[in-house]
Amino acid sequence: MRFVEYIRDQGYRRFRGNVDQSVYLGFHCPDPAKAVWYYKEGSYQCTGCREQCETDSPEGFQTFLLRE
Repeated sequence: MRFVEYIRDQGYRRFRGNVDQSVYLGFHCPDPAKAVWYYKEGSYQCTGCREQCETDSPEGFQTFLLRE
């Protein structure tokens, strides 16, 4: 099973918001253009390379306001 399939099975959804450069600097990411982020409550997971970086901090990730 591919990693992307695994995290989708774990409840992650594709994160389509903006990600600040500070996130990539914190992970020492060599190629942010390849980053593909997934999100589930309390966790952000990147599938862009074999490092599979993960963070529980929302800092640097665009927040969305939900309509009621």
